[in-house]
Amino acid sequence: SGDEREISIVFADVRGFTEFIDSNHARAEEHLRQSKLQGAEADAWLDQQSREALQTVNLYLSTIADIIKKHTGTLDKYIGDCVMAFWGAPITNEQHALSGVRAAIDAQRAIYKLNQQRFAENQKREQEKAARAGRGEVPLPPLPLLTLGSGVNTGIVTVGLMGSDTTLVNYTVFGRDVNLASRLESVSGRGRIVIGENTFEGLRRHDAALAATCLELPPVTVKGFREPVKIFEVPWKETEPAANPVSNG
Repeated sequence: SGDEREISIVFADVRGFTEFIDSNHARAEEHLRQSKLQGAEADAWLDQQSREALQTVNLYLSTIADIIKKHTGTLDKYIGDCVMAFWGAPITNEQHALSGVRAAIDAQRAIYKLNQQRFAENQKREQEKAARAGRGEVPLPPLPLLTLGSGVNTGIVTVGLMGSDTTLVNYTVFGRDVNLASRLESVSGRGRIVIGENTFEGLRRHDAALAATCLELPPVTVKGFREPVKIFEVPWKETEPAANPVSNG
């Protein structure tokens, strides 16, 4: 049976993965044409490319999941290349909005650091390209740099076990405010955190300084909601001060 609880939900979506898969596929087809690999050799090479693509998205997803665990969030599920998590159930957390937003901030920073490391590796690969060609070796392809779009929303939802005795049972949440968290992730774009009004009010109660850095954005119309939704952006870059902070008045 389900319980009604006020919680905060985070959807964190890895952006750029579809484009990466498409470009990877095009590069693989070109390599097969040029190398004239066929049959089992071609299949083995394509399998290796698929494994590497999966390793890439898993690296980004596990980076986000580690941050959620560090902030004692409940990791609900992976939806393709999106992570869903929540705070406030089953563990009671009066500051669930703040916990969810802090996790979203740390996740963006962790992905940024990961991309810095991958960018440095790409520069190294570019420098080694001529030497590898001289040895008759295939140049190493650049590592894709993916970004993160995050939506955080707070509200009263149904929490409980979904499934049956004969299928996988999952402790999860559902309701209008879960849907809104997903919609906010969709409008967040790349490298941004968008939060709902209730989450913003939770920040004002528990961390006024963080709330003061948030930027109020124009309300958005999202699927399933008749009225435009009030939203805010949470800045996360450690070196960039926020402009036009929202008043605490």
